[in-house]
Formats: sequence, structure tokens, C-alpha cells
Amino acid sequence: MARTIEHPWNTLKQLSIPIWFFDIEKENIYVSERLKSKWKLDSTLLSCWDLQQLIPKDDLAYMDHQTMTKENRHFFYMNYRLMNDGKYEWMKDIVTPFFDEDGNIIGYTGMSAPHSAYIEELGRIKEAIVEIGDAFLSYNGQEFFDFLVEYLSSVLDVETVLVGELTGEAKNEVTAISFSHKGITSSGLRYALKNTPCEQVTRFHECYYPNDVGTLFPEDQTIKDYGVESYHGKALLNSDGEVIGILAIMDYRTQTSGPLSKALFQIFADRTANELSRMQAEKKLEMLSQYDPLTGLVTRSYLLGILEGEIQSTAEKEHYMALLLIDIDNFKMINDSWGHTKGDELLRQFSRYLRQTFAHHDAVISRISSDEFVVLLRHVQSIEELRGISDHVIHSMRRPFLIGEKEFYNTVSIGVTFTPERLRDQYSGETLLRHADAAMHEAKRSGKNRYAVYEEKMSEQMREELHLKQSLHHALDKHQFELHYQPQVCGRTSQVIGHESLIRWNHPDYGLLSPQYFISLAEESGMIIEIGEWVLNEACQQAKRWQVEDRRPDLKISVNLSAQQFKDFNLSKKVLKALRDSKLPPDSLILEITETMVLQDFERSTDTLNGLREKGIKVHLDDFGVGFSSLSYLNRLPVDAIKIDRSFINQIGEQGEEVPIVNAIISMAKSLGIQVIAEGVETSEHMAYLKQKGCYEYQGYYFSKPVPASLVLN
Repeated sequence: MARTIEHPWNTLKQLSIPIWFFDIEKENIYVSERLKSKWKLDSTLLSCWDLQQLIPKDDLAYMDHQTMTKENRHFFYMNYRLMNDGKYEWMKDIVTPFFDEDGNIIGYTGMSAPHSAYIEELGRIKEAIVEIGDAFLSYNGQEFFDFLVEYLSSVLDVETVLVGELTGEAKNEVTAISFSHKGITSSGLRYALKNTPCEQVTRFHECYYPNDVGTLFPEDQTIKDYGVESYHGKALLNSDGEVIGILAIMDYRTQTSGPLSKALFQIFADRTANELSRMQAEKKLEMLSQYDPLTGLVTRSYLLGILEGEIQSTAEKEHYMALLLIDIDNFKMINDSWGHTKGDELLRQFSRYLRQTFAHHDAVISRISSDEFVVLLRHVQSIEELRGISDHVIHSMRRPFLIGEKEFYNTVSIGVTFTPERLRDQYSGETLLRHADAAMHEAKRSGKNRYAVYEEKMSEQMREELHLKQSLHHALDKHQFELHYQPQVCGRTSQVIGHESLIRWNHPDYGLLSPQYFISLAEESGMIIEIGEWVLNEACQQAKRWQVEDRRPDLKISVNLSAQQFKDFNLSKKVLKALRDSKLPPDSLILEITETMVLQDFERSTDTLNGLREKGIKVHLDDFGVGFSSLSYLNRLPVDAIKIDRSFINQIGEQGEEVPIVNAIISMAKSLGIQVIAEGVETSEHMAYLKQKGCYEYQGYYFSKPVPASLVLN
């Protein structure tokens, strides 16, 4: 923070002597009230033109400030004639230059030479100004304040000096930054404002009681404890004029402050306010580096420092130190669907929830990234206790967060890592965070809404994942992706009516990878749109080849859209271009979407789907039943078919027991006039049950696993 240099006249004008100050930069003359009265002037501020009316031209030439600045670096005498009551009087002043912090002369003070007492007083003031100025440049923070109270106590000959900062939520107390009493300097004294002279200072910016202050403020315990008789306090103001602290001098004797004491006190108060403002600004910057401004939780860098301190510390009893890395599942969807304002409010509410949850634990809570939080538990007695804590967090998330008038239900994935006291020196803070992160990703891979405790193999999985992320950026350019196809069969004719295209990654190190290993990485990196467009184009071209080569113009091809693709405003254009380039008829293409994708923005989704269907493209709703299925939404949703999720088909047993949810989905589709397709058909019992219930289109291992185009039989 830049230091503010006070104009010298702000100090000099408080003296009770006839004195003037010439400002070189502004070329103005400031005169004291006493000198204004003596010279019979109308104002305390004189311009060069005003000066010409008072002093003869020849005398003014002699007083040229450029010559004075060059030749006079110390005090000197100056003679001139001054117009007073219509006639000139000879004046003789002692003139002293004023310097800035760089040693440049910024002006001159002048006063009548015969007043030797005033000259001595001015010299003492100048000496004090120089000394406090040197201290201001030499010391920062606590050192400055300690020097200040000691020096002020000495130069003003008082017993007690206080420099305090307003503290407390209501700014209703003063905390001593530095406190000098009988030559002993300390800090940290808390001074309640109510019914004290300090309270008067905050209200009126200055308070002066030359004696009997203890009687006037009988409830002031500090006044009583230190036997204070006199009190003089000034408010410390920031650049906005707000009171941020107090400078006070107190003594056991009656105080008779003359011009020197008052002038010095003002100088010290102004300089102290500047330093306190700078210190507070530095504290705010430090707070920003240590605490997250959105949630008020500890930042990642500050947490690492705390972790290192915990690792290096020793304790008498063995215990576990544990980290819980908590990630809000699908948080990006909330931001994308409802906006960052609601997303930020959710983060704030989740932070409050964590504080409440861990209020009775010895814990440090940190927000380390957008939607990731870490809880450091310093004392955990057993792994079972840690599992219980994690289970509690998972289950307590079943309650909604209320934001505005909407309820938000969220789940979390938690990574847990811990270390016994005796093994702490084998870890670093970064290591523990990496372990917790690896465990959290394991919880994500296992289906979210759960926790995982760190195991060594998880670190290897994280390294593999990082390797996949890096190589994913070159997979398209190196032609490492390929499509496999799974047939869709009509139960009435037993004929293949189409194929679903499923991407595979032929990785040079890990071999053929299914989407579960890389689709989420593609979504995180933003490459999913580019990959999705490749799938769309490749599938359309392959379908056209089959139609021509196998003479099957009725053959259909299904392509899965990602959530990011579906939100792309250019989706329709890209789909139509793929059809044109491949010459595939629009009614041969089926786009598969999920309920979650649609419900993010239902109105826009229906507009998009209607536009595609108007071109002849079919739309199927994939994985039906596992999302937040709603009959009211489904009734309005422009889709041609729903696909029953494989998890429900797997419930069909050999004995043909009823599976109510499968029955309900088939009945609902029929009532809405929507085609229904069963995924995950693996046995003849599955087919028999589905036919009995009126579902005649199937897909699953009973017919074929997904295979490369060269192995497909139509």
C-alpha cells in the first residue's frame, strides 16, 4: 500500500503562533489564524497575486523561491516590507525549508525572528517530525507500533500510550496493537468501548480529559487498573474516513497539553493511521491467500501448511490423522443448468453443512477446488470410527439444500486416507492429498454416492488415468478410435433391424478400451464433442456401406449423444452434414439420448428434438428407468422409442417371476404409443418374458457382443 505524505500545513496550522508556509508546487502561501489577524487579511490562503498586493515588487524578486531552493538548505533570515493599514512595515522572519522523504525541498515556513520561544518550539516539532518520519520508513508493522508508543511516551512525558485496532463483529472493542505502560511494551490487551473515553473517540474522532477521567468513566476497568488521571485520544481513520483504530495517551498526572503536544499528537495519529491501514490491507491479502472468499474455508495452500505442521508435530498418544476429500457429484451439471449464482449458493450452503457436521471434531475444513472439499481430522481413534464418519456424511446428504424456492438433492463421493502417529514422518501434505484424491476417484468409478479408503493400487490407477488423459489428446489424430456394433433384433421376424455404434479406444499401451475407461476423461477435457462428431460421421458412413453392400436399405444405425453434444447449438447442422456426406437417409439414423440430458433444460431439449425429428431422424431414450423418470415429462417428450435399461432385464429369472418395473415400462410405452426396446437381453428366458409382455425389439449378448464392422452379420 502506498504511504500517504501529509501536507506540512496540516500540522503547522495547529500551532498557536503567527506562522506561514510557502508551498513551492502550488505557489500558495498559508498563514495561521494568528498571523491572519495580525496582518488584517481576509483569508488564510494567499495566491501569488494576493502576495503582490502586500509586498513590493522588488522585495518579491528577492524572495524568488527558485533562488532560495538552490542556495538555502538550512534556516535563514529574510527581510521584506509588508503593507499593513495602508503603509509598509519592515519584517524580519526566520525561514526554514521543509523536505520530503527524498530530500527535496517542498516549501518553507516563516515566523517573526524575535519570538525565540516559538523558534525553539518549531525546532522541536521539526525534530519530532523527522524522527517519526525515519521510523515510518525504517519499521513496518509491529516494530513501528512498538517504536511509536515508546517514543510518544518519551517525547510527551506520559506514563501510558495505547495504539489499538477496532475489533469484534460489531467493532465494539479495541485490541491493543502496542501498549506502553511505565516503559514496558506489550500487545493484545482487549479494551471494551462501552462507557469509556475510547468510545467517545470513535464517535467524535477526538477526546480530551485533562484530569479526573476515572471519575467521569467509573466503568472503565483499564483506567481504574492503571490509575489514569488524564486522557487524550484521537481516532485513526482510513482513506474513506472510517474509524479503524485509536491512539491514546494517558497519565497519572493532570495533563496540560500545549501547542507542541497537540501538534505532535496529530502528526503521530496521522502517521499511525497510515500504517494501520497498510497493515489491515496486508491482512486482507493474507486472508485471501489463506481463506476461500466464497465459503470462508481454508484454501488448499494454507491447508498444506497446516498438514506439514501436523506431520512434523509429535503427540503423547498414538492416533490416526485422517483426510476426507469430498467431491460434490455432478456439480458441473448444476452450474450448467441453473447458473453459477445458484451453484455458488450451493457451495456456501454445503460449506455450512460441513462446519455443522464436524463442529464437535478436531477438524480443519478446506475448499481445494471448485467442488472439492477436504476435512482434516486430527484425532481419529480407529479406522472403524473413520468409516462411521464417512457413512454419516453420505447418508446425511439425503436432505435437500433449499436455494431460492428450489430443492437441490446432491450426493457426494469421498476419498479417505489416514496415517497412524508413528508413521507420519513417512508422508508429506501433498502425498496425503494425492492419496485422498485417488480414493475419491475410486469412489467415483464405483458409482458415486459412496466413499473409498485409500489403497496403494489406487495411486497406480491415478497414474494410469493421467497417462490416459495425456494420450487422449492425440487419439483422434493417430486414428486410435474404432467403432464396434451390436445388433438390434426384431422378435417377430428374428431379423437384424439395425445396430448400435459403440466406441472403443485401441490404446498402444493398454489395448482395447471400452468407453467406461475414457468417456469421463473426454468430458473433463472437453474433447467429447470432437470425439462424438467422429463417431457420428463414422457410423453414418458404415451404415450406408452396409445398406449398399448387403442390399439392406431398411437397416438403421444408432448413435449415442453425449450431454455436451446435445447442448451444442450447432448439433442439428452437424447431424445433417454427416447424413449428407455419407448419403445416408435421415430415417436410417437413430440418436440415443438420456433422461438426464433432457431434463437439464426441458424446453430447449424439446425444441432440439422436434427439429431433428422433422428432418426424419429418429430419437430413442436410452437407459430408461434409472434416471428421474416422470410420466408428465415423457408424455411431452418427442421421442420414438424408449430402451429399458439392462439392470431391469437382468431381474427376469429362469422361473419367469413377474418383474413389475419391466411390466410397467412396457405398459406405459404402449399407452403413449411409443416403441419399446429391451437392452441387455442375454437368455432365452429374457426373450420369452418380454414377448409375453408385448416387447418385440431386443439388444444384448444373446444375439451378439459389440463387434468390429468386419465381423457384423446383417
